[in-house]
Amino acid sequence: MSVRPRVVIGTWFYDNQPGFLDFKYRIEALARHYDVILVLRDASFEKNFACDLLTVKILPTERTGKRPLFDFIRRLAHLVRSEKPDLVFLLGSQLALASWLISSAPVVLYWNEHPSHFFGGQPRAQFLKRLLGSLLVRASFLAAARCRLVMPIGEAHYEDLLQHGVSRARLELVYMGVSGDFSGQGSDREARGTGARLHLIYTGTVARERGRDVMLEGLAIACRAGVPCQLTLVGADEDQRRYCVNRARELGLSDEMLTVVGRVPGPEIPRYLRQADLGICIWEDRLWWRFNPPTKLFEYLVAGLPVLASRIRTHTDYIDDGVNGFVFDYDPKSLAQCLERIWAQRSDLSKASHRAVLSGEQFKWTGIEPRFLNLVHDACPG
Repeated sequence: MSVRPRVVIGTWFYDNQPGFLDFKYRIEALARHYDVILVLRDASFEKNFACDLLTVKILPTERTGKRPLFDFIRRLAHLVRSEKPDLVFLLGSQLALASWLISSAPVVLYWNEHPSHFFGGQPRAQFLKRLLGSLLVRASFLAAARCRLVMPIGEAHYEDLLQHGVSRARLELVYMGVSGDFSGQGSDREARGTGARLHLIYTGTVARERGRDVMLEGLAIACRAGVPCQLTLVGADEDQRRYCVNRARELGLSDEMLTVVGRVPGPEIPRYLRQADLGICIWEDRLWWRFNPPTKLFEYLVAGLPVLASRIRTHTDYIDDGVNGFVFDYDPKSLAQCLERIWAQRSDLSKASHRAVLSGEQFKWTGIEPRFLNLVHDACPG
């Protein structure tokens, strides 16, 4: 009986992290083919990866700032030296710096976020903090160049890594992937736009910089203009829910116009998507969001939901206005005008839904997984 290669998977999850599905797909795929040690910073995350094939090791970390991250990376590298795996898979660009400390095994890096998101100093921060942030961003790209293989999740990341000196031979674009559970039924697609209201859905963190106020104010403007809309927000914590309820009251939005749902497990999201006409992707224009495509966008497409997307590259790279979705400026009035246009042409929503499904085919995990495993196999010695 042949011995399966051993793989250490390093992870770094935040306490309020909203989604785990793209990580789950990769962890479970690797666990089916390798002897996997999954390294977590807190035992509470283990429930998201219920897989009997895994060995889980916890490196306890109470906080998620820069210093705790650096300490976690140091301990992860020590664990790798003691375990002597055949391959190390760093599941997140936050951990890229670990490649500087790992020399005993080849490293594969899942590049899912621009490092400015967690290292970049804010514009008003002190000069030294901004300088340190820029140095850490640069060090992350240099660390990526040391890896055996880097897997960016989108075209913008791929091009950015090339421009920062990562060899094309070490880069492979691998989309995040969407479970087949999200696939919309034909009857769902035919029903888009046939109800008495436009049913809109947003899934994810409900925060100001993620378009919370633009959505609420845009919805109010559209409703006052005579567009019957209903928005469901899925993923709010208690403070976010309370804010939305109070703001809705100020804007004159009734309960039938706005529904706020707390965080739900990833497998429950498809049920909410099946009840909607359009999915909303909205982001403030920040540097890192010009590179990080949102998971929800691909889930919407696979579900057959035309995407209502704010104008930023990581949306417009995948959404064609009037084809598989609709594009608006990051502004309440622009969102409201877009909703007016959609309502006036709602009979075309079923066609847009079909086109969404077609454009979402390439993002299904069932098609991505074999290539992902082949790439890992090629990176693993022996």
